[in-house]
Amino acid sequence: MLTLSAWLYWIAFFGYLLASILYIIGVTGKKIKIKNGEAIANFWTRWGYIAAILSVLVQFGGFITRWIGSGHSPTSNMYEYMSFWAWCIMLAFVVISAFYKFPILGAFAAPTALIVLAYANVFPDTTQALIPALKSYWLYIHVTTAALGEGILTIAFAAALMHLLVITDLSTKSRKVSSLEFFLFLIVSLVGFVAVSFIFKNYQIVEPINGYTYKLPPLVGPTGIAVGSLGSLGGLPLPILNVPSWLSGAISSVKVNTFFWTLIAGVVLYLILRLLNRKPLVFTTAKWVGGLNPDSLDELSYRAVAIGYPVYTLGALVFAMIWAQEAWGSYWQWDPKETWALIAWLYYTTYLHLRLNRGWEGERASWMAVWGFIVIMFVLVGVNFLIVGLHSYA
Repeated sequence: MLTLSAWLYWIAFFGYLLASILYIIGVTGKKIKIKNGEAIANFWTRWGYIAAILSVLVQFGGFITRWIGSGHSPTSNMYEYMSFWAWCIMLAFVVISAFYKFPILGAFAAPTALIVLAYANVFPDTTQALIPALKSYWLYIHVTTAALGEGILTIAFAAALMHLLVITDLSTKSRKVSSLEFFLFLIVSLVGFVAVSFIFKNYQIVEPINGYTYKLPPLVGPTGIAVGSLGSLGGLPLPILNVPSWLSGAISSVKVNTFFWTLIAGVVLYLILRLLNRKPLVFTTAKWVGGLNPDSLDELSYRAVAIGYPVYTLGALVFAMIWAQEAWGSYWQWDPKETWALIAWLYYTTYLHLRLNRGWEGERASWMAVWGFIVIMFVLVGVNFLIVGLHSYA
């Protein structure tokens, strides 16, 4: 069953890749037609939607077979959770697209899910027995509901990004244009990090001072390690520098090294894309959505938040607190994961309050939805790698 599940997951991965390619082809050039602010589906986007539906069904089959093979819900580690989040993104996209005819949305949603699923494959895909804290039916309820809410909120991000690309004046240099380009750089950096992680997927070295394991070549080493004492990379001595002595947190050198690799990969990939594109990425991306009705995109983003918010509230807070009471004897521990889940909830609570009570529609609401995705990403990824807490087993 586990072998079948792995095959189904990979088929879904290539299905999302195919859907991304079909959607991007379908919205570039003059293939997409805009009529009265609404995009009209064409040959490419129709087949992109079919590929998305089939891939969602295939990955769901992989999810079920992995559950049967492992004996528990496959959402107990980073590989399983990120894979499930990718599925939730595509499920939300497929369902929402059935009601809102925005074929261009697929050119944003499908690549996002593809990147998340690729990122999941950075982690070991092996199954293991659950630790006592995870042996509960609340694992299924809490984690799956939270991931579904995050998946729907990701669609809100995609629609908001499209809205900003439509309404932002790119003819003049402004902070808004720079912010959009910076956000595209962050996405490119994530892609770059995934690529680097695949390149060094089997790399592993243990530094002798603290015994920390590096899974990427140690450009940065801990204090006390001599330059070149951890080997070399293409003739470059490793490490090339040490973390400062005041940075003495848990596995600080490994974290700084990961940041360096992410930054390097992001800059290199971004410069390559800029060279090929011969202009800022935001200009090309904006052409995909040119002519769309901004009010419809704004409404789509808002409705996605309105649906995803209560689902996230139940999964990430209510169900989580009930499970915490059973597992740890307290509804709230101020664990970093709990705290940042609360911060994300307060962020989207503020979004809804400002929109419904303060009239924050349009541009301001879209900026909040776009940066809300950064908050979600930090809850999912940043907390697990940068902060040690009760959820560190994930």
